[in-house]
Amino acid sequence: MATKLPTKFWIYLILGISVFLLIRSYWRHTHPFYQDEAYFKKTLNTLLRPRSPGTPGHSYVREFLLLELKHLGFVTSRREFIDTIAYTNVVGVMNAEAKRFLLASCHYDSKVLPTGDNYVSATDGGVPCAMLLNMAKSLEPYLRNDFLDRPDIGLVLVFFDGHESMDIEDETNSLNGSRRFTDVETIPLNSIEVAIAINLIGAPDAIYMAHYENTYKLHERLADIEEELRSAGQLSKCHKLFHKLKDYNADIEDDHYSFFAESVPVLHLIPHTFPAVSHTEKDNLKNLHWPTVQNMNAIFTTFVYDYLKKHVHPISFGEESAEYESLQIP
Repeated sequence: MATKLPTKFWIYLILGISVFLLIRSYWRHTHPFYQDEAYFKKTLNTLLRPRSPGTPGHSYVREFLLLELKHLGFVTSRREFIDTIAYTNVVGVMNAEAKRFLLASCHYDSKVLPTGDNYVSATDGGVPCAMLLNMAKSLEPYLRNDFLDRPDIGLVLVFFDGHESMDIEDETNSLNGSRRFTDVETIPLNSIEVAIAINLIGAPDAIYMAHYENTYKLHERLADIEEELRSAGQLSKCHKLFHKLKDYNADIEDDHYSFFAESVPVLHLIPHTFPAVSHTEKDNLKNLHWPTVQNMNAIFTTFVYDYLKKHVHPISFGEESAEYESLQIP
């Protein structure tokens, strides 16, 4: 004979479902955008090819980035320079006349490996590039309408070239694109509110910690967004990515270094440890941890929307902490 479930069980079940539906409804109302996974996968497949400077793959990806940014409504430019060889930074700007900018960046070139030419550098540049374009695609209705022509804040997407050293034996000649960007001030450095650098995304078991005190509250907001998305049922089943932990003495050298050296506040989105496949031909589509990639897409897109939507006054990044509370909807 079947055991009858107590009335309290059904009451709690109904209440739980109701709360979940309310949270999901509120989240969808306050964040009116969706993740186009088909677009992301198509973009990633286009990017995942050997793309060291001077190769056909590099030229193809460079032109693809420029074309996609233009289609998404950004004013685009190619910033060419010579540093032993020719490099090209790809830059997209929205609201070019704004007083301040949120800058998000990654690198699109791949490393030359001594083992051969099948290295597609998925976590190391590939996924981050696709993430930036996916964010712009997901937010396109907002960026082309409510956000367009705002005088207080603009959005800059930068795809750096020359991140990897072309010399297999010498790793020191790297980060050429980001160094060039800050040297010539492609965007006036004093107008950049915060520079975000993204790299090494898509490995399993990756976790993310804060690397700089003055942008800790931005990192904290990423962790909160992850929890909010999970509560609203908007994330794939995956381990917790963003932890409210401070790891200020173990940052990894990346394209944000040039900005940090010029006192531009930086936020570095990179896992606590290198992916096991780093700088090997196993860093490919097959070995990506898809739940991590999906959740990083959702969290980052929501973070950018949150930042831009709530931006009213310039944010002051003091030595101790960012005044993130100044991001308020009037």
